[in-house]
Amino acid sequence: MMRTPIRLFTNILQTSVIWRFVLAVFGIFLMTASSFAGDVAEFRSHGFSENGRYFAFEEFGRQDGSGFAYSNIYLIDLEKDQWLEGSPVRVLIKDETQPVLAARIKAFSEVSPLLQRYNIAISGALLAANPVTERGADPMSLSFSFLKVPILGQQGKAYILQLWQEDAQDFHGCNQNGRVMGFGLDMKQGEAGDPLEIYEDKEVPKSRNCPISYRLIAVYASSRYNRSDYAVALIGVYQRGFEGPSLRYIAVPIKL
Repeated sequence: MMRTPIRLFTNILQTSVIWRFVLAVFGIFLMTASSFAGDVAEFRSHGFSENGRYFAFEEFGRQDGSGFAYSNIYLIDLEKDQWLEGSPVRVLIKDETQPVLAARIKAFSEVSPLLQRYNIAISGALLAANPVTERGADPMSLSFSFLKVPILGQQGKAYILQLWQEDAQDFHGCNQNGRVMGFGLDMKQGEAGDPLEIYEDKEVPKSRNCPISYRLIAVYASSRYNRSDYAVALIGVYQRGFEGPSLRYIAVPIKL
């Protein structure tokens, strides 16, 4: 049966409407995806020096946009709260076919002389963690304690960390309405303890790459048994990325 011109025109019109709808939905999906694109770096502790003063950690992953594998290894003087000479070691492999492991191996080979120079050979211990995939946890708070009796798992006094953030002046041309986000970190011993200021931004450094938000990620120490003067809070920094916010990390010393 032959289609009449009216029926043919109607079918073409319906098909056109359907395709316009499909393209519109697909366009919205692409815009939404690009709005939330970015990359979340993984993190690993590379340990402490034997005296507990120096700490090393790594962030690694694939860059959003390029897909290049990267690895950044930071060595921190916890007493002075600053990078050690020669740190950070940054590796970016500009070949999207290369695995992330290749960047990590190259970064570790480059940082090994520094680890030896500062005697960073103690693996340390993870005391608390709140990764971005954790559900139901407060991203601005973490609590931890040290073990008193290893066999029974008896814990000592509790330390409670509280992260806070606030607008800071943009001194580095981020063009985020003239503002970026800074943060502070407080700690108290037990729920009834008085908060003690651990850290507060005086100025947001350029190395944070235009931060827009923060969260507590983890706490490390050289031992689970409080044998060191310092622990380390790993802070997640949401910063401006190529296709959207990306997550990187900074280490804040905690004087115990």
